[in-house]
Amino acid sequence: MPEPKNILVWFRADLRVSDNPALHRASIDAAAAGGALIALFIICPEQWRSHDWAAIKVDFILRHLRELSADLAKLNIPLLVESTPTFRDVPKTLASFASRQNCQAIYWNKEVELNETRRDAAVSAAAKQAGLRALGFTDQTLIEPGEVRTGEGNFYTVFTPFKRSLYRTIEERGGVHLVAAPRKQSPLPLAPSPIPESIAGFLSHVPDAPSLWPAGEKHAQTRLAAFAKSHLGNYKLQRDQPALDSTSTLSPYLAIGSISSRQCIAAAIPANDGKLEGPNLGATTWISELAWREFYRHIIVGFPRVCMGRAFKPDTEQIAWAWNEHHFNAWCAGRSGFPIVDAGMRQLSATGWMHNRVRMIVAMFLTKDLFFDWRRGERFFMRHLIDGDLGSNNGGWQWSASTGTDAAPYFRIFNPFSQSRTCDPAGNYIRRWVPELASLEGGEKGAIHDPSTLPPLARARIDYPEPIVDHAKAKDRVMKAFQSL
Repeated sequence: MPEPKNILVWFRADLRVSDNPALHRASIDAAAAGGALIALFIICPEQWRSHDWAAIKVDFILRHLRELSADLAKLNIPLLVESTPTFRDVPKTLASFASRQNCQAIYWNKEVELNETRRDAAVSAAAKQAGLRALGFTDQTLIEPGEVRTGEGNFYTVFTPFKRSLYRTIEERGGVHLVAAPRKQSPLPLAPSPIPESIAGFLSHVPDAPSLWPAGEKHAQTRLAAFAKSHLGNYKLQRDQPALDSTSTLSPYLAIGSISSRQCIAAAIPANDGKLEGPNLGATTWISELAWREFYRHIIVGFPRVCMGRAFKPDTEQIAWAWNEHHFNAWCAGRSGFPIVDAGMRQLSATGWMHNRVRMIVAMFLTKDLFFDWRRGERFFMRHLIDGDLGSNNGGWQWSASTGTDAAPYFRIFNPFSQSRTCDPAGNYIRRWVPELASLEGGEKGAIHDPSTLPPLARARIDYPEPIVDHAKAKDRVMKAFQSL
């Protein structure tokens, strides 16, 4: 057997060539050892199913893998694909693959979720037993989770002081730093694997997904550049208006790592005098949203119970949530009788994505108006979102339910009608996704926000359901439940 010289890069939620710490370091070390670089992606369908991954997300990953394979091939790096049912099988698969391909080491970018960190620990142990080096690199977060802590040495549980510490740490390091893409490697007589067209059990029902969400890091970079040029400056003013094309829509690309948070910040700070917080309110606000993403990743490391379907605030586990299957199905289908809620749910069904402000409205409606367990909504979202991400999705749902870190006070209950009038005053977002209401007027008193205000005869002509719940009565139920804890 020849002396192992090659290095294996294990791709996961980092499907890009640029600014990829593991790939960058592996390319340097492989060249120094006189070896070649081999890339591997492992499909784990049963694990993905247990994690409630949406079919549209799996399809997005497969499409990205084809683009990634082509990009890597230009660098003489073959992308191979293996398949195992669950994470339990990954350590053995990786060790065996590395041995067959004459590899001396396995490099990867760290993932922070509980099952993923346990998997990686098992991989490290298996690699050591097989005589392989195993190196993980910080990538999904701007800094290592837990690196910034409170004065008592604890993980932050409130966003604002966390953000201050995060920004201070980044500034002390001279800002965010992108790593170079790898140079062309020594060729290897190894053909890339064909990428499956689909995976059993993950059939996407969004036929327009390839045009709505084109695959590949080049498309992610193009989307980022267009946002930075045309919408970043007005982001603070327009981000809560779902009828406008005013957000970056980069969350699907961030979720699978075809673009990094570092790349996003690097694109935003030039408009902000090179600062994380500066004179450009749009840039400052958008960078703060990226910091929220970072915050939730630190939370799931510091408080792993949130990865196990547990409330961040343990005492809220005692809440006796209500249940009504008919009402839940109406919420899922976008037939709740609350136009802004229904518009959001229909957008999700049709595109695999929902505007962030509307996510807050529909989540607050499910957890406060209907008083359903937030875990039901969290799972539904994960099963339908192209940008499904445990940290952000869980954090958002627990914020809305008042069970999470930095959560909305339990007595804060969004009024869907007033939220609609504020965020979609002309009713254009509702018109797009709830076309049966398209003829109604918008504005402060427009019936498009609340069709129940129409005269009875006019209301009867519209094929749209009456509200499934009395919003005015919701607050009393929520107040009593939380005050009894």
